[in-house]
Amino acid sequence: MDHLRDSLLSSLPRDSPSIGAMDYARRDRESTRQSVARGDFEELRQAAFYNRTWVVTSRFCDIGAGVDSVEVHVHSLWYIYYELSRHISSQSPEHEGLVLDILRIQGMGPLNRPARGNSGVDIARTVDGTLWTDLPFLVGDMTSFWIEHGATMSGTHRLNLATFLAKLASARVAKDRMCQIALLLFRNVFETSLELRTGDESDGEDLNRGMRQLEVFHLLPAAVAWLKIAAHNLALLSEVCWSDCPSHISQGGEDFLESELGRRSPAGFSPWRYMFWMKRLHEIQGQAKEAGEKTLEELAADGIEYMSNTIQSRNSEIIRAFKSADSALHQDPHLSCLRNLAGFDDDEPEESQEIARES
Repeated sequence: MDHLRDSLLSSLPRDSPSIGAMDYARRDRESTRQSVARGDFEELRQAAFYNRTWVVTSRFCDIGAGVDSVEVHVHSLWYIYYELSRHISSQSPEHEGLVLDILRIQGMGPLNRPARGNSGVDIARTVDGTLWTDLPFLVGDMTSFWIEHGATMSGTHRLNLATFLAKLASARVAKDRMCQIALLLFRNVFETSLELRTGDESDGEDLNRGMRQLEVFHLLPAAVAWLKIAAHNLALLSEVCWSDCPSHISQGGEDFLESELGRRSPAGFSPWRYMFWMKRLHEIQGQAKEAGEKTLEELAADGIEYMSNTIQSRNSEIIRAFKSADSALHQDPHLSCLRNLAGFDDDEPEESQEIARES
């Protein structure tokens, strides 16, 4: 059934891009990379926000071009923001400005023009939504960039990009679909067996590094950035078991699927998957402490705090799901933070707590 569901979530079938369009995209991306290498960040940002949006608007509204012909310029727009978001420091005001740009672009739509025969209007509807209201292709492009380049880029660039994506997700752009990138990231760092850190090498750019070569220290900063910035969104999606994304993204990692929590959980976000992430953070914290990895230990502790504080403030369904679970889960030492949130007394026998829940 997954392939039928994926066909509904993916873009409609269409012809392959023309050779001319592919050549333009290749040259355009190379030009963008050269501008980034020169440090022309502000000029590039202006080109994205003003020039690219103007080209799309002018071609559709003034020239009367079909919406398919402007898609290459939309992809160009998102590629510029991808490059800027990973090169500009996530702690800078300029990085916040990139997020504001995306929200302002969303506010430009819907793009329309008078229909032929002066009867109504034509709306710029792409296979991935309406320009500019739905920010078509933004989520798909950013997901592809993360999958293709997330392993090879430096730790600084990975953190900058993850922070940008989490900020967009916290604003609920594209109807929460940006959060599918968090699923990919969390599956890699929390649901797959990774070494904590096997060497002393820095997390610099490595074009030969694949996803299978990554370790916890590569990915944990990006994951905790998501938990810090978009914690409420991730908790909300977990409460409602959100899975509005293709199955190859929503499916759990091997370690999660083999766990008791994984056997309870559907694909996508769920209360049980949220608990598993908390459990893994607690395990990582302990492993880091034992290995003397102070930075990783503190990051894991921060992640636990962000997750715990969020579901506590929401009186979340996640806490109620934990309360209703069996005693084996309640006694898991790596879920002690959930015991506290659920109001369990560590000195009280489990049988007494079970009676109290049933009464």
